[in-house]
Amino acid sequence: MDSSPSPLLTGAGAQQASDYVNPATAYGTYSSYQRMVEVRSPEPAEMSGSSLSSLKKYACQFDPGSKSGRVLVMIFDRKGRPTLKEMSRHEVLRMTQEAAEPKEDTSPEESAPLESEKMSPPIRRRSSSTAAKIWRLGLQPRAGINVLTISALQRVHSRDIRKMENAFSVTNEPRIVVRKQAILISADPLRAIVLRDVCLVYVPDGADALLSVLKAKFIETAREDDAPFEFRALEALLSTLSRYFQSQYEQLSPGVVRALDSLMQGGLNSRELDKLREFKNAINEFEAQVDGVRRVLMVLLDNEEDLRLLYLTRLYNEPNLLSDLWSIDSEEIEVLIENYLQDIFSTRTKAELMQHRISNTESLVMMQLDSVRNYLLGVDVIFSIVVISLSVGTFIAGVFGMNLHSGLESADGWFLGVVILTVSIFVVMTITGVLYFKSKGVLLQ
Repeated sequence: MDSSPSPLLTGAGAQQASDYVNPATAYGTYSSYQRMVEVRSPEPAEMSGSSLSSLKKYACQFDPGSKSGRVLVMIFDRKGRPTLKEMSRHEVLRMTQEAAEPKEDTSPEESAPLESEKMSPPIRRRSSSTAAKIWRLGLQPRAGINVLTISALQRVHSRDIRKMENAFSVTNEPRIVVRKQAILISADPLRAIVLRDVCLVYVPDGADALLSVLKAKFIETAREDDAPFEFRALEALLSTLSRYFQSQYEQLSPGVVRALDSLMQGGLNSRELDKLREFKNAINEFEAQVDGVRRVLMVLLDNEEDLRLLYLTRLYNEPNLLSDLWSIDSEEIEVLIENYLQDIFSTRTKAELMQHRISNTESLVMMQLDSVRNYLLGVDVIFSIVVISLSVGTFIAGVFGMNLHSGLESADGWFLGVVILTVSIFVVMTITGVLYFKSKGVLLQ
């Protein structure tokens, strides 16, 4: 094959989401990948506290690092038969590069880029919406800009393979990246590379139940021989993700409901409040995970070019379609994605409703705490009034108890009169103070 570098093409227009990558960017040829040095860490990456807390929430998590530099991959063939194999990043990259090789019966003129493309500087490709308008209106683009020519579509790069592992991924946000004859899906707990005849699934830790569901889905979709393999693989992956999210919600919701009911019926309890806080954090993480996958699928549906680039088998058999993508009808893949997008959106709605229920319970608990605090403040006001009334009686008793001659020591009736007066003042001051503060709204009924 020609070792000259392909032109660098980047997608035009602002990207609709930072977690989705426009695939129409060309980099070096496969020989440049072979000259690159693969850097591996001899020790596994240290996990932060947030990552450790996330491990407790979800059953399937990826190993943060591998001392041998190899990862466990489950390979599914066209018949849906799984094979476990340890592969290095270089082996995975080589497999994707071999899948991107042109068909044997393709003429060199069709697969090789034009001379003008070789010598021209990197240019930006028009956005999918702009290109679609030009194609629908039948207008001709400006000279020097090839709107739909993407024969130099970017192949899978080594950094794309590195990002499939948590140790080298900057963010855990879900991503769907379309490359030449490859679809890279990164949506925890599933990370997979879909080719036209094989699917590579990275095996996370503790994924026995998840992998069993995935195997069953691949076997089920393998019966549809008329559908391309990449569509069957996407259907199996999306169906497994949808079922995984649903099972996670079914595991979280009973505990949350019990905690909410105990708070409503059993009164305020610090232990139940701690449980509610933990469940709220778990629901927040779960909702963010589901919403990330939903957002990525919606961005993919809005990108007309990437939808057509998902037809790996058809583009491999008919490479001329790369220069005329709009002739491909993307309705089939749109229906497939929208079907599972509805299931994921339904699970996200359930999680959102549960989050609202937790927020409402928190508001009610805060109202109860405010009521208790106001009650304690009212009790404090009453005791303050009583103390002030007693202090008046104490003052009178102190005056008559002084060791001074006033002439009243031997008088009859003064002792009883002072006692009755002191008690009367105490009672009148207490009742008057309570009624006054009630009239002002300080003391609630």
